[in-house]
Amino acid sequence: MLESRMKKEKTMLAYKVVMVGDFGVGKTSLVKRFVDNSFSEEYLSTIGVSISKKAINDSTLMLWDIEGHTEFKPIFKQYLSGAKGFIVVADINRQNTIESIQRHIELCHSSVKNAPICIALNKSDIHHTLDENDMQKLKELSEFVVEVYKTSAKEGSAVADIFNELDEHISKSIKK
Repeated sequence: MLESRMKKEKTMLAYKVVMVGDFGVGKTSLVKRFVDNSFSEEYLSTIGVSISKKAINDSTLMLWDIEGHTEFKPIFKQYLSGAKGFIVVADINRQNTIESIQRHIELCHSSVKNAPICIALNKSDIHHTLDENDMQKLKELSEFVVEVYKTSAKEGSAVADIFNELDEHISKSIKK
């Protein structure tokens, strides 16, 4: 039994996924919902970076939750370095955060070329006007955007889906 467990541990992939997005879009809430299955209405701003981990499928995701507005700090590229994938988060109800998605994608790819990206349009539990056509346009922002999800950290909608989708793409690329 111990030998079987050691074999399984050796086949687990461990890699870094970076959460990127403007201030207050719900990056930390998505991570907390995914890792701990919890949500808090209390807003606590991330300072610098917060790192969490979660095992899914045959992988261990090291989730780097970066504070908003970090791209202007000299350390920002170091936060992105070594990432195997990114989740770009926007608040579905704040157009300015949706308009920032392209800039976040460019920042990610300036540090890590060809890494898969999922886009989380968070806070979808609140009434919004974004439709499928808008989501398709976001998917077309980069050939490396693998999917766009309407997520709700509060309700848990599509939270596991976005991490599983990214894990699937990263695992396939690592195993090649």
